[in-house]
Amino acid sequence: MPMYEFTCRACGAEYEELCTAAEAAAGKVACPACGARKSERKLSTFASKDAGSGGGGGGCGHSSHGGFG
Repeated sequence: MPMYEFTCRACGAEYEELCTAAEAAAGKVACPACGARKSERKLSTFASKDAGSGGGGGGCGHSSHGGFG
């Protein structure tokens, strides 16, 4: 089950919740701060390492792999 980020439209609280996409879309997720079911799913971001900043030869940015670069 994925983790989604929400903002409550009633009280402004921001929180994360484990739920299905269907539950998130149907408004079945209650705000833990006020209990309202008026939450809006936020656009989530993810972390990634810039391939150019690794300094090594391998595609994952590590230069310690044998046989690469």
